[in-house]
Amino acid sequence: MFKILLAITTFIISIYELQFTDAGGNTVDMNSFREKKILLVNIASGSNRINQLSGLQQLQEQYADSLVVIAFPSNSFGHEARNNTEILQLCQSYGVTFPVAQVNPVAGAGIQPIYQWLSDSTQNGEMNGVISGDFHKILINSQGEIIAVFAPALEPMDMLIRNAITGTN
Repeated sequence: MFKILLAITTFIISIYELQFTDAGGNTVDMNSFREKKILLVNIASGSNRINQLSGLQQLQEQYADSLVVIAFPSNSFGHEARNNTEILQLCQSYGVTFPVAQVNPVAGAGIQPIYQWLSDSTQNGEMNGVISGDFHKILINSQGEIIAVFAPALEPMDMLIRNAITGTN
């Protein structure tokens, strides 16, 4: 009698293998953020949560040595009518210094590659995430693993987010 063993291989892609194009048209390698935690946030200028940009900038400044915030503008929830230049100007009016990607879907057809990675456990090895609205926040640790997901309504400076960044309870 013969035994046949089947191996199921999961193809996990590191976030550090991915890239995005920033709102200025430059290619940004996620590998450049290795050794830092990464807070990914999908934004929309027409969202009633747009004032969270100030709190995101506060996080970026407070944890600059260990964190990078990256904004991903998207019209996936019907709240982004501006072009890349206008979005950059808006972000600058909030004092934003963290990277801002080009406008791309974060859900559905044509999804931005980083959000495709976030939403597929065969790529990220962790979860099949669903982005539920503008300003959904996802925290990646310094090893490139998803460690926390925060609802859109949660303010950036909330203690839950800050504790996740610092690794305290």
